[in-house]
Amino acid sequence: MKVIPSIKLYGAEGCHKTKYYQLLLNETKLPYQFLDVESNEAYAKELRGLYKNGKLNFPTITIGSKKLRNPNKEEVNKWLNKLIPSRIPLIHEKNKRHFILDINGELARVTYQLRDDKMYLVHSEVPLNLRGQGLGKVLVEKTFERLTSEKFKAVAVCSYIKVIAKRSKKWNSIIEQAN
Repeated sequence: MKVIPSIKLYGAEGCHKTKYYQLLLNETKLPYQFLDVESNEAYAKELRGLYKNGKLNFPTITIGSKKLRNPNKEEVNKWLNKLIPSRIPLIHEKNKRHFILDINGELARVTYQLRDDKMYLVHSEVPLNLRGQGLGKVLVEKTFERLTSEKFKAVAVCSYIKVIAKRSKKWNSIIEQAN
């Protein structure tokens, strides 16, 4: 599983905006560091290094290498979802016969067909601009977890889904390999 990127909040203890971001990050239940730039010169130097002008621009949130200066709640959530897809809930749209992860309006999906009381997992797809970030693996593993909770047996038809299923014995009881 992809490691959660480091999340840092640069701010000041007495700043009301910093307190707002602390509450917002606490709601996510993700680990983060609060770096008080007024009481610790090393943190202040680190923050100044993030900006070309060398100013103490706080509050600033960093998620991995992404820097957010005084963002709104939607922007914070947008970047958390993009950089930490494991936090996005999987949606099972039974009428459309697919599972989806909605990453800020872009849909990654696993499509299936039902036959003989089994789900045949025929296709997995991640939007082109989101590939290479581990999203496909997150999507397929979340699908397997949902199949387990919904007590479905499935057959991996899609080559990528087969690869993910073979990587862990955990899925052997619910995922069969198609020829």
